[in-house]
Amino acid sequence: MVHSGNLADFEGMGEMFGEMGVKDWAVDIPCPEGNLRDNPQFALSPEEAGRYLEYGWGEGLHGGGEGHACGLHLMSVMADGGCARCAFYSEKPVGYIADGMEECWRRIKPIRLDELKCDCDVVELCRGGCRYRAELMGDPYGKDLYRCVFSGKIK
Repeated sequence: MVHSGNLADFEGMGEMFGEMGVKDWAVDIPCPEGNLRDNPQFALSPEEAGRYLEYGWGEGLHGGGEGHACGLHLMSVMADGGCARCAFYSEKPVGYIADGMEECWRRIKPIRLDELKCDCDVVELCRGGCRYRAELMGDPYGKDLYRCVFSGKIK
């Protein structure tokens, strides 16, 4: 996770992970919720943090299937047994492990890229970014400004 206290570490981490042969390195930006909301000194604007997404490689967290938004392949199971679209949605579980993982998986509705309010030519590459961050910015089908900065669509 990118935050104001670790910006100087990414170059070294990238080199170290490359030397280790790491195939996937997921770099992401925390959402202004939970601990980050209580510690705003670690928060960064999209313009500051978005460029650090270049450090990750491989499929990472934002992969998915053709024509679908971020997270098509993802479901998180929380410590309390809650199942959610991803860990960011821990407060909005689609069910609990006692319901069965297959049932919880069926409750997660995939989002198609053509449903998003992204009007750029790289949406197939970025998958619209994080749906949770877009939701926090006011619209779950809107833009994830951090991914827009990373993609060069916002400077």
